[in-house]
Amino acid sequence: MMGPPVAEVTLMRRSLATLLLLAAPLAAQTPRSVPGTVVMAVGQEPTRPYPVVGSTTTADADVSDQLFLRLAGLDASLRTAGDQALRPELARAWRRVDSLTVIFELDPRARWHDGKPVVASDVAFAWKLMANPVVGFNGLATLEPISAVEAIGERSVRVRFRRAFPEQVYLAGFNLLPLPAHLLERMPAESIATSAWAREPVGNGPYRFVRRVPGEFVELHGDATFFLGKPGVARVMVRFVADPTARKNLLISGETDLLENVPLANIEELKRQPQLRLVTVANNILLYALFNSRNPADTSQPHPILGDVRLREALSLALDRQTMAQSVFAAGVGVPDAAQSQIWGWITPNGMKGAPQDVARAKALLAAANWRDSDGDGILDRSGQALKLTVLVPPGVRRPLSVQAQQMWRAVGVQAELEQLDPPSYTERRKAGRFDIDMAAVSQDPAPSSLVQSWSCATATAANTSNMGHWCDADFDRQLRAALTSRKPVAAWDAVLSRMAVWHPAIFLAAPVNVVAVHQRFTNVTIWPSKSWRSLWLWRVKPDMALARDR
Repeated sequence: MMGPPVAEVTLMRRSLATLLLLAAPLAAQTPRSVPGTVVMAVGQEPTRPYPVVGSTTTADADVSDQLFLRLAGLDASLRTAGDQALRPELARAWRRVDSLTVIFELDPRARWHDGKPVVASDVAFAWKLMANPVVGFNGLATLEPISAVEAIGERSVRVRFRRAFPEQVYLAGFNLLPLPAHLLERMPAESIATSAWAREPVGNGPYRFVRRVPGEFVELHGDATFFLGKPGVARVMVRFVADPTARKNLLISGETDLLENVPLANIEELKRQPQLRLVTVANNILLYALFNSRNPADTSQPHPILGDVRLREALSLALDRQTMAQSVFAAGVGVPDAAQSQIWGWITPNGMKGAPQDVARAKALLAAANWRDSDGDGILDRSGQALKLTVLVPPGVRRPLSVQAQQMWRAVGVQAELEQLDPPSYTERRKAGRFDIDMAAVSQDPAPSSLVQSWSCATATAANTSNMGHWCDADFDRQLRAALTSRKPVAAWDAVLSRMAVWHPAIFLAAPVNVVAVHQRFTNVTIWPSKSWRSLWLWRVKPDMALARDR
């Protein structure tokens, strides 16, 4: 199915609230077509390419988004408030019953890849799994406003909410991803993640799972019977390549077709490649140095050093965050004072204006907390204890950021010991809480209500939490709840972020834009700030530029 004339991607600059979609001049479409193949290299291995069951990585989610649809998806505005904020996916329509109830009507054409229809009980089953603690779903705190998900007949799903708020349709439509109950409901919940289905997921999206070769790649094929239309690219290969230089070289050599979040150091080189085009969109990535509020040696106790807000503020003021961010990210990188990526730019329409470096103030705060250099070794101490902190550092751009931070902290008398870890070791250490500072990164959800997942008291002590620093501030939580129902959302969410900034639970280092390299042979390309590849099935290959792997 060829459809209307397709478009090549160009950058369309707008305010950050709408710097989202890559629109394009129309290109003539010939009647010929080729199956097409997209090959991308990712730095994390996708091992759990399915939703709901357990914690997943960004790479897992990128693959899962090709296999599984949501009830409804975001449009180009990324608006999350209001009953008409989303566009249909598995649900063809929805209607409000009252202020606490919304009914979603499933599209009768939607099918699982084994041919079974997608039905309301699939949605109710997925909700039941989300709420089951043995499954390990780490987004449950975000879904707390949902009180019940019920199947009404075969295709109607009734969602009940605990309270009225403007993001009800978004919360349910975007976050309740059905699972095939006919394949999974007879399994013990704790066995699903190790089942044959988890190894070869059966989804309902534009692509079918074909195979995974551990440590190498995942292969997907387009579903010719997909109810929204046959995918324009027939095959997707997701290669695991841990080394960023190797990922860049594979793109230049033509072995891969896509690379997102291109580092600053590679931009000029990639611009010189005639087969590639570079485009920029707002990003949902946020990098930060997370403070552990608990004692790594005894997580039941407060951190003996970082429990003091003066120390946390001093560590922040010691850093020239603007220079650090600009040293590794492309122009347009933001430096916020709270947990805010570029996709939440509408909260601060005048831009992210993080506090500048203030070494004198940092030293004064440390002195006020009774940290002195009593032995003249350049490292502050108190009661015989040196001011030394361990920093967990995974691979990637966080390593040069951590080295710069280490040098700037040393200038105010703080010794930071960098522990550069491979991804599995890094993940294990941070989940166990065995760190002082974690050089962290997060892909934020489109709605700021998702702050509850990583920053609220509700998740500070929860199992399978994203609140790895275990920060808890009751006033922050109170303001967060108020923002959910506020008639002035910009001011309300700004107040939430301002409250976080006062208490310094982390040092927010960079909110980068997303620079994406795409092979020139693809047309009808759209790249999204959140979920870059969710329109991948609409891409096509220009027949006169097709490669051997496209045919």
